[in-house]
Amino acid sequence: MDWFGGLRVLSLESRRSEEMATLIEKYGGRAVVAPSMREQKLDLTQPLAAFERDLRAGTVSALACMTGVGTRLFLRELVARDPALLELLKGVPLIARGSKPLQALKEFGLTGVNVPRPHTWQEVMEALAGRLERGQHAVILEYGEATPTAMLRELGYAGIRVTSVPVYRCAFPLDTAPLAQAVRDVVLGGPDVLLLSSGTQALHFLKYAEKMGLLDETRAALNRLVLVSIGPACSEAAADLGLRIDLEANPHKMGILVRTAAEHAPGIIAERTLRKTG
Repeated sequence: MDWFGGLRVLSLESRRSEEMATLIEKYGGRAVVAPSMREQKLDLTQPLAAFERDLRAGTVSALACMTGVGTRLFLRELVARDPALLELLKGVPLIARGSKPLQALKEFGLTGVNVPRPHTWQEVMEALAGRLERGQHAVILEYGEATPTAMLRELGYAGIRVTSVPVYRCAFPLDTAPLAQAVRDVVLGGPDVLLLSSGTQALHFLKYAEKMGLLDETRAALNRLVLVSIGPACSEAAADLGLRIDLEANPHKMGILVRTAAEHAPGIIAERTLRKTG
Protein backbone atom coordinates (compact mmCIF):
# COMPACT_ATOMS: atom_id res chain seq x y z
CA MET A 1 0.00 0.00 0.00
CA ASP A 2 1.27 3.45 -0.92
CA TRP A 3 -0.27 5.16 2.15
CA PHE A 4 0.27 8.96 1.86
CA GLY A 5 2.17 8.47 -1.38
CA GLY A 6 4.23 11.62 -0.97
CA LEU A 7 1.42 13.94 0.12
CA ARG A 8 2.44 17.00 2.15
CA VAL A 9 1.18 16.52 5.70
CA LEU A 10 1.02 19.37 8.20
CA SER A 11 0.87 18.71 11.92
CA LEU A 12 0.55 21.35 14.65
CA GLU A 13 1.87 19.00 17.36
CA SER A 14 4.11 20.60 19.99
CA ARG A 15 5.11 18.23 22.80
CA ARG A 16 5.52 15.17 20.55
CA SER A 17 6.57 16.92 17.34
CA GLU A 18 9.51 14.64 16.55
CA GLU A 19 7.42 11.51 17.05
CA MET A 20 4.71 12.94 14.82
CA ALA A 21 7.18 13.72 12.03
CA THR A 22 8.58 10.18 12.21
CA LEU A 23 5.11 8.67 11.98
CA ILE A 24 4.14 10.77 8.98
CA GLU A 25 7.33 9.82 7.13
CA LYS A 26 6.85 6.15 8.06
CA TYR A 27 3.54 6.23 6.19
CA GLY A 28 5.04 7.87 3.13
CA GLY A 29 4.14 11.49 3.81
CA ARG A 30 6.27 14.63 3.56
CA ALA A 31 6.08 15.90 7.13
CA VAL A 32 5.81 19.56 8.10
CA VAL A 33 5.47 20.00 11.86
CA ALA A 34 4.75 23.50 13.17
CA PRO A 35 4.36 23.58 16.98
CA SER A 36 1.26 25.62 17.72
CA MET A 37 1.25 25.99 21.49
CA ARG A 38 3.04 25.65 24.79
CA GLU A 39 1.61 24.93 28.20
CA GLN A 40 1.84 27.96 30.44
CA LYS A 41 1.66 27.07 34.11
CA LEU A 42 -0.40 29.43 36.27
CA ASP A 43 0.03 30.52 39.88
CA LEU A 44 -2.08 28.09 41.91
CA THR A 45 -1.50 29.65 45.33
CA GLN A 46 -4.95 31.14 45.81
CA PRO A 47 -6.97 28.37 44.06
CA LEU A 48 -5.12 25.72 46.10
CA ALA A 49 -5.76 27.58 49.34
CA ALA A 50 -9.48 27.78 48.54
CA PHE A 51 -9.56 24.10 47.51
CA GLU A 52 -7.79 23.03 50.70
CA ARG A 53 -10.25 25.04 52.79
CA ASP A 54 -13.25 23.45 51.07
CA LEU A 55 -11.70 19.97 51.16
CA ARG A 56 -11.07 20.18 54.90
CA ALA A 57 -14.58 21.51 55.41
CA GLY A 58 -16.03 18.57 53.46
CA THR A 59 -17.72 20.80 50.89
CA VAL A 60 -16.04 19.40 47.76
CA SER A 61 -18.62 16.98 46.38
CA ALA A 62 -16.68 15.95 43.24
CA LEU A 63 -13.46 16.78 41.40
CA ALA A 64 -13.47 16.66 37.59
CA CYS A 65 -10.03 16.00 36.07
CA MET A 66 -10.02 17.10 32.43
CA THR A 67 -6.44 16.26 31.35
CA GLY A 68 -3.50 14.25 32.57
CA VAL A 69 -1.14 17.24 32.53
CA GLY A 70 -3.52 19.45 34.51
CA THR A 71 -4.34 16.72 37.02
CA ARG A 72 -0.67 15.90 37.62
CA LEU A 73 0.31 19.56 38.10
CA PHE A 74 -2.56 20.18 40.49
CA LEU A 75 -1.91 17.11 42.63
CA ARG A 76 1.82 17.76 42.75
CA GLU A 77 1.24 21.23 44.19
CA LEU A 78 -1.50 19.96 46.50
CA VAL A 79 0.88 17.39 47.99
CA ALA A 80 3.54 20.08 48.38
CA ARG A 81 1.12 22.02 50.60
CA ASP A 82 0.27 19.02 52.78
CA PRO A 83 0.60 15.31 51.87
CA ALA A 84 -2.32 14.54 54.20
CA LEU A 85 -4.65 16.27 51.73
CA LEU A 86 -4.41 13.22 49.46
CA GLU A 87 -6.08 11.13 52.17
CA LEU A 88 -8.94 13.61 52.33
CA LEU A 89 -9.21 13.54 48.55
CA LYS A 90 -9.75 9.76 48.63
CA GLY A 91 -13.18 10.48 50.08
CA VAL A 92 -14.17 12.67 47.12
CA PRO A 93 -15.61 11.26 43.85
CA LEU A 94 -12.96 11.84 41.17
CA ILE A 95 -14.27 12.09 37.60
CA ALA A 96 -11.69 11.51 34.84
CA ARG A 97 -12.11 12.65 31.24
CA GLY A 98 -10.34 9.69 29.67
CA SER A 99 -7.35 7.48 30.38
CA LYS A 100 -4.70 10.18 30.83
CA PRO A 101 -6.22 11.93 33.87
CA LEU A 102 -7.13 8.48 35.20
CA GLN A 103 -3.47 7.45 35.00
CA ALA A 104 -2.39 10.71 36.67
CA LEU A 105 -4.73 9.98 39.58
CA LYS A 106 -3.30 6.45 39.93
CA GLU A 107 0.23 7.89 40.17
CA PHE A 108 -0.88 9.61 43.38
CA GLY A 109 -2.67 6.54 44.76
CA LEU A 110 -6.11 7.84 43.84
CA THR A 111 -8.96 6.05 42.09
CA GLY A 112 -11.09 7.86 39.55
CA VAL A 113 -14.18 7.06 37.52
CA ASN A 114 -13.67 7.31 33.78
CA VAL A 115 -16.52 8.90 31.82
CA PRO A 116 -17.90 7.07 28.75
CA ARG A 117 -16.49 7.65 25.29
CA PRO A 118 -16.02 9.92 23.47
CA HIS A 119 -14.65 11.62 26.62
CA THR A 120 -15.83 15.15 25.81
CA TRP A 121 -16.95 17.78 28.30
CA GLN A 122 -20.56 16.64 27.77
CA GLU A 123 -19.80 13.23 29.32
CA VAL A 124 -18.08 14.94 32.25
CA MET A 125 -21.07 17.24 32.70
CA GLU A 126 -23.48 14.30 32.60
CA ALA A 127 -21.37 12.38 35.13
CA LEU A 128 -21.41 15.33 37.52
CA ALA A 129 -25.12 16.04 37.02
CA GLY A 130 -25.97 12.37 37.53
CA ARG A 131 -23.89 12.02 40.69
CA LEU A 132 -24.48 15.31 42.50
CA GLU A 133 -27.58 16.82 44.04
CA ARG A 134 -28.76 20.41 44.00
CA GLY A 135 -26.59 22.61 46.17
CA GLN A 136 -23.54 20.34 46.02
CA HIS A 137 -20.14 21.60 44.90
CA ALA A 138 -18.10 20.40 41.90
CA VAL A 139 -14.51 21.51 41.25
CA ILE A 140 -13.29 21.36 37.64
CA LEU A 141 -9.57 21.38 36.81
CA GLU A 142 -9.44 23.50 33.66
CA TYR A 143 -7.11 22.72 30.79
CA GLY A 144 -5.80 25.03 28.12
CA GLU A 145 -8.99 27.00 27.63
CA ALA A 146 -11.67 27.96 30.13
CA THR A 147 -14.46 25.54 31.08
CA PRO A 148 -17.08 25.67 28.29
CA THR A 149 -19.86 28.15 29.01
CA ALA A 150 -22.47 25.57 28.01
CA MET A 151 -21.13 23.15 30.63
CA LEU A 152 -21.29 25.77 33.37
CA ARG A 153 -24.79 26.76 32.27
CA GLU A 154 -26.15 23.21 32.30
CA LEU A 155 -24.65 22.44 35.71
CA GLY A 156 -26.08 25.72 36.97
CA TYR A 157 -29.54 24.68 35.74
CA ALA A 158 -29.09 21.47 37.75
CA GLY A 159 -28.40 23.55 40.86
CA ILE A 160 -24.76 22.42 41.15
CA ARG A 161 -22.24 24.96 42.38
CA VAL A 162 -19.11 24.93 40.22
CA THR A 163 -15.59 26.17 40.91
CA SER A 164 -13.19 26.13 37.97
CA VAL A 165 -9.48 25.90 38.79
CA PRO A 166 -7.26 27.05 35.88
CA VAL A 167 -4.16 24.85 36.21
CA TYR A 168 -2.50 25.93 32.98
CA ARG A 169 -3.28 27.83 29.81
CA CYS A 170 -2.08 27.25 26.28
CA ALA A 171 0.03 30.07 24.82
CA PHE A 172 1.75 30.46 21.49
CA PRO A 173 5.16 28.77 21.29
CA LEU A 174 8.20 30.90 22.09
CA ASP A 175 9.43 30.39 18.53
CA THR A 176 6.49 31.22 16.26
CA ALA A 177 8.43 31.19 12.98
CA PRO A 178 7.36 27.63 12.01
CA LEU A 179 3.73 28.45 12.84
CA ALA A 180 3.84 31.62 10.74
CA GLN A 181 5.40 29.70 7.85
CA ALA A 182 2.70 27.03 8.13
CA VAL A 183 -0.03 29.67 7.86
CA ARG A 184 1.63 31.12 4.75
CA ASP A 185 2.06 27.65 3.23
CA VAL A 186 -1.61 26.80 3.77
CA VAL A 187 -2.72 30.05 2.16
CA LEU A 188 -0.39 29.43 -0.80
CA GLY A 189 -1.70 25.89 -1.31
CA GLY A 190 1.22 23.96 0.18
CA PRO A 191 0.01 21.10 2.43
CA ASP A 192 -2.50 18.46 1.34
CA VAL A 193 -3.46 17.14 4.80
CA LEU A 194 -3.78 18.74 8.24
CA LEU A 195 -3.56 16.51 11.33
CA LEU A 196 -5.18 17.82 14.52
CA SER A 197 -4.49 16.15 17.86
CA SER A 198 -6.33 18.78 19.92
CA GLY A 199 -8.92 21.49 19.40
CA THR A 200 -6.50 24.06 20.83
CA GLN A 201 -4.16 23.44 17.89
CA ALA A 202 -6.88 24.51 15.47
CA LEU A 203 -7.74 27.52 17.64
CA HIS A 204 -4.13 28.68 17.81
CA PHE A 205 -3.61 28.19 14.09
CA LEU A 206 -6.57 30.43 13.30
CA LYS A 207 -5.61 32.94 15.99
CA TYR A 208 -2.12 33.22 14.56
CA ALA A 209 -3.51 33.57 11.05
CA GLU A 210 -5.65 36.43 12.36
CA LYS A 211 -2.58 37.99 13.95
CA MET A 212 -0.90 37.87 10.52
CA GLY A 213 -3.95 39.43 8.86
CA LEU A 214 -4.63 36.21 6.93
CA LEU A 215 -7.64 34.77 8.76
CA ASP A 216 -10.12 34.82 5.85
CA GLU A 217 -7.54 33.46 3.43
CA THR A 218 -6.58 30.71 5.88
CA ARG A 219 -10.18 29.63 6.45
CA ALA A 220 -10.78 29.45 2.71
CA ALA A 221 -7.55 27.51 2.15
CA LEU A 222 -8.32 24.97 4.89
CA ASN A 223 -11.40 23.89 2.92
CA ARG A 224 -9.03 22.48 0.29
CA LEU A 225 -7.08 20.32 2.78
CA VAL A 226 -8.13 16.98 4.20
CA LEU A 227 -8.60 17.66 7.93
CA VAL A 228 -8.08 14.69 10.22
CA SER A 229 -9.00 14.77 13.93
CA ILE A 230 -7.72 12.57 16.73
CA GLY A 231 -11.18 12.17 18.28
CA PRO A 232 -14.66 13.57 19.05
CA ALA A 233 -13.53 16.29 21.48
CA CYS A 234 -11.08 17.61 18.90
CA SER A 235 -13.66 17.33 16.10
CA GLU A 236 -16.23 19.20 18.17
CA ALA A 237 -13.79 22.02 18.93
CA ALA A 238 -12.86 22.28 15.24
CA ALA A 239 -16.53 22.37 14.24
CA ASP A 240 -17.11 25.18 16.74
CA LEU A 241 -14.38 27.08 14.88
CA GLY A 242 -16.16 26.51 11.59
CA LEU A 243 -13.77 23.84 10.30
CA ARG A 244 -14.90 20.73 8.44
CA ILE A 245 -13.39 17.49 9.74
CA ASP A 246 -13.05 14.82 7.03
CA LEU A 247 -11.68 11.91 9.08
CA GLU A 248 -11.55 10.96 12.75
CA ALA A 249 -9.18 8.48 14.40
CA ASN A 250 -10.68 5.54 16.28
CA PRO A 251 -9.27 4.63 18.76
CA HIS A 252 -8.16 8.15 19.57
CA LYS A 253 -4.38 7.79 19.52
CA MET A 254 -1.65 9.62 17.64
CA GLY A 255 -0.48 6.56 15.70
CA ILE A 256 -4.04 5.78 14.63
CA LEU A 257 -4.51 9.43 13.64
CA VAL A 258 -1.60 9.24 11.21
CA ARG A 259 -2.53 5.78 9.91
CA THR A 260 -6.17 6.83 9.33
CA ALA A 261 -5.01 9.88 7.39
CA ALA A 262 -2.52 7.85 5.36
CA GLU A 263 -5.13 5.24 4.50
CA HIS A 264 -7.99 7.51 3.47
CA ALA A 265 -6.70 11.02 2.63
CA PRO A 266 -5.32 10.14 -0.84
CA GLY A 267 -8.72 8.76 -1.88
CA ILE A 268 -10.53 11.86 -0.62
CA ILE A 269 -8.14 14.11 -2.53
CA ALA A 270 -8.53 12.03 -5.71
CA GLU A 271 -12.33 12.18 -5.41
CA ARG A 272 -12.31 15.96 -4.97
CA THR A 273 -10.01 16.36 -7.97
CA LEU A 274 -12.32 14.19 -10.07
CA ARG A 275 -15.35 16.27 -9.08
CA LYS A 276 -13.56 19.47 -10.08
CA THR A 277 -12.50 18.14 -13.45
CA GLY A 278 -15.60 16.05 -14.15
